Amino acid sequence: MNWKFVFRGLILAIVVLALGAVAAFLYISQFSVDIPTGPTPLSPTILAPEGALPRTQVGLKEWAKYGESEYVPVGNGFFLKLENGTIIGVTTAHSVSTFDSDHSLTRLAFSLGWEPGFLAEMDTLYGEPGKPRYGQDMTGDYILLRVDVPVDEAFVLQPDLRSQPQAGERILLYSGLGDDSGGMSTYPGTIQGVDKQSAWAVMDDQFQPAGMSGSPFLSAHTGKVVGMAITAANREGRLYIGMHTIGSLVRKAQEASSFPKVNEYHR
Repeated sequence: MNWKFVFRGLILAIVVLALGAVAAFLYISQFSVDIPTGPTPLSPTILAPEGALPRTQVGLKEWAKYGESEYVPVGNGFFLKLENGTIIGVTTAHSVSTFDSDHSLTRLAFSLGWEPGFLAEMDTLYGEPGKPRYGQDMTGDYILLRVDVPVDEAFVLQPDLRSQPQAGERILLYSGLGDDSGGMSTYPGTIQGVDKQSAWAVMDDQFQPAGMSGSPFLSAHTGKVVGMAITAANREGRLYIGMHTIGSLVRKAQEASSFPKVNEYHR
């Protein structure tokens, strides 16, 4: 038997299943949310200082390593700098929902789209992780990671100090998938509604959002990150994307008191 052929086939199957799981999550989960549809809110008065948007690909591709197998693509993420200067990795819990199963997750890594090589490989959690979202509340779907290698500041985002965006505010989704040539890919939209559990953006154009969960939303006004994409849905011919707001993510990082290895953590 050609074991090399079998091994390659197994890796391909894992990749297909991983991508399919993320796409299916985005599609299925849209039916369990109440989206703030209706007229797009008017532009708000934003008192926060204006800032420039990044000119680099700050939405990053997420990869997972299970046991001794090769890395497989599972979602997206980004680097975030906390107030004390610590840089952490941020992604969704649903991207590695096999965390609890017999699969042994050992590492996560971020890359620039599908380009070869990783910006960072991470094997340590920054506090306890969340769980995949299956309801209205987006604030439980997250994983924070300790970054133990130097990271180019060009790829590191600053949190918006307002903790969440404002209704009517213009935002951009920085897709971690990048574009077809490996460059930056952004999608503009407007914040449709905000509450304690989530914020929703209505996007300017229709596009396929499957595989983009974990990508950061940035304020077009402050240039800082206001949330992380969690789920998407179409309503009345418009594309809506729900996010875990940045204030919630920052609070979870500030409250972190344990830093277990990824492969040591058991729910």
